[in-house]
Amino acid sequence: MLNFVLSLLLLGCSVQCATLLRGGTFITYSESTSNLEIVDNGAMLFNDTIIAISKTIDGLDSHSSDSNVKTVNTTGKIISPGFIDTHRHTWQTAMRTLAPNIQLESYSWQYGKTGPAALIYTPEDTYISTLMGNLEGLNAGVTTSLDFAHGMFSRAHAEAGLQGTIDSGARAWWSYGVGPVVINGDPYTVNASASIDQLAHIRELASKNPFNDGLVNLGIAADPPTTEMVETAQNLSINLITAHDVGGPYLTGDNVIGLVNDLTPGSPTLNSSIAFVFAHVDFLNPSGARLLREFNQYASITPESEMHYGLGHEASYLVLSVSIQDQAALGVDTHFTFSIDIIGQMRIWLQATRERLYQETLDRFKIPASTPMSVRQAFLMGTRNGGLALKRPDLGVLREGAKADVVVFSTDAIGLIGWTDPIAAVVLHSNVGDIEDVYVDGQLVKQGGKLVVDWVEKGYAERLRASGLRFREELAKVNITAFETGFKALSGLTNEDFADPFQVDVTRGDSTGF
Repeated sequence: MLNFVLSLLLLGCSVQCATLLRGGTFITYSESTSNLEIVDNGAMLFNDTIIAISKTIDGLDSHSSDSNVKTVNTTGKIISPGFIDTHRHTWQTAMRTLAPNIQLESYSWQYGKTGPAALIYTPEDTYISTLMGNLEGLNAGVTTSLDFAHGMFSRAHAEAGLQGTIDSGARAWWSYGVGPVVINGDPYTVNASASIDQLAHIRELASKNPFNDGLVNLGIAADPPTTEMVETAQNLSINLITAHDVGGPYLTGDNVIGLVNDLTPGSPTLNSSIAFVFAHVDFLNPSGARLLREFNQYASITPESEMHYGLGHEASYLVLSVSIQDQAALGVDTHFTFSIDIIGQMRIWLQATRERLYQETLDRFKIPASTPMSVRQAFLMGTRNGGLALKRPDLGVLREGAKADVVVFSTDAIGLIGWTDPIAAVVLHSNVGDIEDVYVDGQLVKQGGKLVVDWVEKGYAERLRASGLRFREELAKVNITAFETGFKALSGLTNEDFADPFQVDVTRGDSTGF
């Protein structure tokens, strides 16, 4: 009966339309046990969707001779679901390495949507940054991303960003940033009514949504979302809304989740088929955590970003009622300040959580008797939880019926020789260079360690270099003090809200090495 069903699924393909991975170790997911299951020396057959997984290497061999099936020998390799990034600002790729030592507020008036980029960036900058950022993600095995595209300074910028996403071949929720736009730097001036045209543009784009045969979906990104935005999403079948939730001393509000939940008169806004994803939730309170759980909405934790910018993430892993990792996935955030891979975020978050919860035990003058977080849990946060955050349980997992977003790791690298636990190998020992093949929707986007698209030959590299150079040159001409003063005034911040942390000294003598 199984062979008959598989034959029906493959009918009508006059050319190669399915792939059979034969051999290797598969990190699969079982809905019945709600956990990862390892299939050693197995096989997997897929087109755009995973058709079958066999627990034996020869279990699907009856299809290996089919003219429309390509058989790939994956013996000795690790096969993983594609990684999912639930919070990223891909339009900033051209700014790479410009802010290695910056904290959040300085970022806001120098490199964020409220900085000079609004006056410097061209649609070409937005296009090539978005395209190359997504290609970088695919190279790192990130097959799906939630792009918080808040640098859409005009309709032309927005269309360029969307097209760059489409042209990359990645799976994405491209979320149109809605909000004020800087129109002058000195004096610092914003167009507070920009959302009127932005929402009108979203309504026009929604008539074509989804894009690229369903790989790219339109979302809405705003800080904070409004009732009109929620109604727009509902009326146009836009299935995702995302917002930042950064509280505490940052004066952006500690209850964004609650505010969003109250936007719909008479009923909870979060009780919806729309996915609501809240980035950072650094100062999450018990009420916000309860709302996420009650309505099955998700937080996006961006470990490296929250450490880099000084956001803090105490609430995300405390042992009390505020702990929210069961309703959280991982993201990268501003990848222009560090790498885009989710492998690194899984590793950082795993060890940061362990350190904090070990310390809680040590503070009680007790020796930790077990680990508070496992590599399996970190892996789930970078894969399946991302799919759940997007309300797409068919993403981030290897199981029959899931979308065929697949990452194949070569285990010939010196750092992976001798592995026995494939999840530990991926989370704790692998790097982007170990990723051999990547499939999105069943199509190869990386093969033999190289992206299928020849981004150098196509001139993408030179275009990104030119974009980055022009941005740096124009930024050097800007009166950045005017942006700082204007942003602080607009945000209600004063110098009394800031304090310097203790500085590190890493060298002997008078110099600190900073």
